[in-house]
Amino acid sequence: MSKMSETEKDIFGVALLDWVQGSHDHEVYERDDGYFCQGDGRSAYLAPIRDWYDAERKALKLVRGRVLDVGCGAGRVSLELQRRGFDVVGIDSSARVVKAAQESGVSQVWHSAIGDIDDELRDFETIVLYGNNFGMLGTPTATRRWLREWARLANPGAQILAVSTSPYFGGAPCVTRGYYHFNKSRGRLPGLLSYRYHYQNLVGPWSKWLFVSQGEMRSLLAGTGWHIESVIAPHPSEPYVAVLKLDT
Repeated sequence: MSKMSETEKDIFGVALLDWVQGSHDHEVYERDDGYFCQGDGRSAYLAPIRDWYDAERKALKLVRGRVLDVGCGAGRVSLELQRRGFDVVGIDSSARVVKAAQESGVSQVWHSAIGDIDDELRDFETIVLYGNNFGMLGTPTATRRWLREWARLANPGAQILAVSTSPYFGGAPCVTRGYYHFNKSRGRLPGLLSYRYHYQNLVGPWSKWLFVSQGEMRSLLAGTGWHIESVIAPHPSEPYVAVLKLDT
């Protein structure tokens, strides 16, 4: 088996940078059960606020203080917050994604993995996990570990605007009814998507992304130091925003 190139390891970064530079090619997701589905391409990652899901748009009124936009992508959230006068920092582990955000006009972008954020987390009052990024670490174990660490490091008054989509109403990308039964039969959470990314002639490594219902999110948060204070969820099939606060 040939060794995967750095480009193949970062296909999303390749695609995102292409989209920022004008490409309209779509990404394709291959699930671990052999099913393929087409992604939303540039329309999802470069969308102006008028085209966002209702919950994400409404939750912006809750943003306060300095903001960390985790997994910032091309910067749709950072750019909107900049426009509103917030001091916002985008962060992503991919150098290509960082370049895409910078080319889009994001003023401050850090090239860093979320696991590498340390004492600087205390400088932020709002942490944004838009684009279903609550599940970006894939497994429940990794998600809990990350949240426990952030509870230790965060500003005592910090909040997380955590976005996910329930896997049960047809809105979670690539998670069909058949697939969540496939997951349940294997003892996994129904919304645990195991996939690899195809873009143009590139095929990426297998990865995981977690989509959870509000009840599943509450269960995941137990013992992490965070709790759900409120939820914005206008439509069950669309992403919802859970406002997470530190336990007292």
